[in-house]
Amino acid sequence: MAKKRVFVDMDGVLCEYRAGATLEEMETDGYFRSLAPRQAMLEAVKCLIESGESEVYILSSVLPQRKDEATEEKNAWLNEHLPAIDYTHRLFPLCGSNKADAVDGISKSDVLFDDYSPNLISWEAAGGSPVKILNEINGKRGSFTSGPRLRICGREDLIAAVRAV
Repeated sequence: MAKKRVFVDMDGVLCEYRAGATLEEMETDGYFRSLAPRQAMLEAVKCLIESGESEVYILSSVLPQRKDEATEEKNAWLNEHLPAIDYTHRLFPLCGSNKADAVDGISKSDVLFDDYSPNLISWEAAGGSPVKILNEINGKRGSFTSGPRLRICGREDLIAAVRAV
């Protein structure tokens, strides 16, 4: 049996999301590279990788007007904080596009951990299993209701969520 594929968003999931950031700020050199890690989620992803139960990918959007720079900065962030995920497991679709379109052959065993409801809704429509990651900002309007909503507090939380899907 093939391993589950697990796709993890960065902004607001693996690293902080700066709610008040303007587009101009996000376009400045070093913005994405400077985002602080969300430590509990980072440790949970490391634990998931170490378990060997799933094939782990990064699936994080980049601004179209700074695609190359944002991809480079996000890769640098990952090289520092999560080097176990190699470049072939890092996918960076353009902001505003459907993340599901960046992944071939999505099935129910493909899990997306994301904080943005439209990404999760599109993922589910493509046949995948979505899990809403709650952070300090989101989860207040109830726009994602069809799948699990999870606040990562410890290393085992992510593994338990993957096994439950």
